[in-house]
Amino acid sequence: MQELLFLALFVVALAIGWLLGRREAIKVGFLVKPHGSALDRQYFIGLNYLLNEQPDEAIETFIRALEVNPETVETHIAIGKLFCQRGDVERAIKVHQNLLARPNLTREQGDRVQFELARDYLAVGLHNRAQRLLEELIEAKSPLRAEALADLVRIYERERDWSNAVEVGRKLVKERPAFAVTLAHYHCEIAQAALRRDEIQVARRHLKDALASHRACTRAMIMLAELEQGQDNPIEVAHWLEQLAEHDGDLVPQVLPLARRCADNGALDLSAYLDGVIGESDPPQVETILARADQYQREQGVIEASRYVVANIQQQPSLHGLRYLIDLHSDQVGSRGRENLLILRGVVEGLLQDKHQYRCQACGFSGRRLHWQCPTCHGWSTIRPIKTPVPVAAGKPEHL
Repeated sequence: MQELLFLALFVVALAIGWLLGRREAIKVGFLVKPHGSALDRQYFIGLNYLLNEQPDEAIETFIRALEVNPETVETHIAIGKLFCQRGDVERAIKVHQNLLARPNLTREQGDRVQFELARDYLAVGLHNRAQRLLEELIEAKSPLRAEALADLVRIYERERDWSNAVEVGRKLVKERPAFAVTLAHYHCEIAQAALRRDEIQVARRHLKDALASHRACTRAMIMLAELEQGQDNPIEVAHWLEQLAEHDGDLVPQVLPLARRCADNGALDLSAYLDGVIGESDPPQVETILARADQYQREQGVIEASRYVVANIQQQPSLHGLRYLIDLHSDQVGSRGRENLLILRGVVEGLLQDKHQYRCQACGFSGRRLHWQCPTCHGWSTIRPIKTPVPVAAGKPEHL
């Protein structure tokens, strides 16, 4: 089916080229004979290959027959793109290189061909060649500048050259404001490398730059909270924890250990903090609910903690909540009851082992831990915690 699509395109393009050539011949007073021309010969040779089920030879013949002129450039570009999509990148490069060598292209056509050739090089991993072509388009302020910047920043991202990625990303974000989310992550990558080298000030500066690029960059907030914890600055830790809760309460479970330490230092009222997160979330993360239950247990005892968890898991069923209740009551029953609870706990643990907690909203990838960049589609900040749907109350129909 795909070969037929290619050949149909070539035959149509060939016919267009032939008609254009015939029209030009009429204009200058010279009409090519209807049969016997080189174009006709190539056309019939191609058809012969096609009838003999030799599609590759037919394609090559039709390409040779299709004269390159300003009116058929787009057809050649489309042919090259189809080759690249089919995986035949070498042939795509050949088509686009042949086009680029033509002196009669307009600037817009030349830029388009150069851009497609750069993408061909990217497809086969020739990053240096692609980079050179893309940089020329950017410097020339081509209409394809935004697309060239996007592909160039992707090269630096693949090579993990975060400094150059930031430099190009700052230009791209002026063309595409939504790129600010990705640019913030580039700053976070630089900060992460700086932290490994114990360069605290460099890391802090890039994390602040991440927030300047995208004020809701939760990764930068979490990293700043961890950095300030390492520097023994509990007030700053509390500040960034509050910022995280304000912008994305679903990620608060990522910082619960930090929040507990901050509460132990007196810099954070953990109960009030968790209540605020739970009140703003719909539905709240079960880890946040269980952390609040821990506070109830410390402040009011096991019974209040149990009531709180039961009330919440009735609204939002959770294996984690069930396991918490089992652990909460295992010391409150006799030996026989404890034995049964341990059996039940083992069943729950088995179910939890295969349960994924995060899913990419772009491609559907799921996993047990949070990735800032999706391993499958490579999108940034696309992976989110999986929430248990709140069941519909009995007797009430679900609204679609």
